[in-house]
Amino acid sequence: MAADRTHDTQDLAEGNDLASSTIDLAARLRPHLQTIGIALAVIAGGAVAWTLIAAQREAAAERSWDDCMAALSEQNPDRLDGVIRKYPGTPAARWSQMLLAETAITEGCQQLFGDRARARQRLENAVDLYTGILAERPGGLVGERAVFGLAKAREALGDLDDARRGYESLVEEYPSSAVRGLADQRIAALSRASTKGWYDWFESQDMAPPAPPAANPGGQPAAEQPAAPSPPDADAAPTDGGTPAESPAAPAG
Repeated sequence: MAADRTHDTQDLAEGNDLASSTIDLAARLRPHLQTIGIALAVIAGGAVAWTLIAAQREAAAERSWDDCMAALSEQNPDRLDGVIRKYPGTPAARWSQMLLAETAITEGCQQLFGDRARARQRLENAVDLYTGILAERPGGLVGERAVFGLAKAREALGDLDDARRGYESLVEEYPSSAVRGLADQRIAALSRASTKGWYDWFESQDMAPPAPPAANPGGQPAAEQPAAPSPPDADAAPTDGGTPAESPAAPAG
C-alpha cells in the first residue's frame, strides 16, 4: 500500500509539472496568438490557392492541346503562333513551335533553287524557332527533333561547321535516335573537302525568282528563261572549271 501511495504521489507530481509547463507555454504564446493565427490562415490559404492553380493549369493544358490540334487541322500558322503566345512553356506550345520550325525549313529548302533571299529568310526563321525550343532544355522527342532540325537548317544556310557540330550533338545526346544514321552520314559528308566545295559553288549561283514575261504585242515568241542550275552530278568531272566533281546529299529530311 505504501508503494502504491508513493507511485500515486510521483504521478501527481509529474502531472503538476506538466500542467505547470503547459501554463507557462500558454503564457509565453499568448502575446503571439494573433500572429500565429494569421500564419496558419496564410498556410491554409496557400494550400487552397495551390489547389486552384493546379486545376487551372490542368484546364489550360487541355485547352492548349485543343487549340494546337485545331490549328494543325486548319494548317493555320497564325493559330499555331497564337498557341505559343497564349500557353508559353506548355508541351502544346513547344510542339506548335516545332511545327512552325519544320514548315519554315521545308519551305526554305524548296526555295533555295528559285528565290535565294526568301529561302534564307525562312531558314533563319527556322533557326530562331529551333533555338527557342532548345532554350527551354526539353528532353525526349522534342529535344531530339529540335537538335536535328537546327543542324539541318544551318547546313542549308551553308554554316557547315555549326551544322556538323549540331549533328555531333545529336549523336552524343541521343545515341538511340531514329535519325542517328542520318546524322552520322551528314557528319561524314561535312568532313569532306568536296562537300564544302559543292556548297561554295552552289552559293555562287544566282538564284532569283524569274522575271515576269515581257509584253509581246508583236506576237513574237518570248525569250526562254534559263533553267535554274542543278547540283553537279556526283560521277561527272567538272566541265566549267568551277563545279566540283562530287556533290553531297541534300540536307536530310
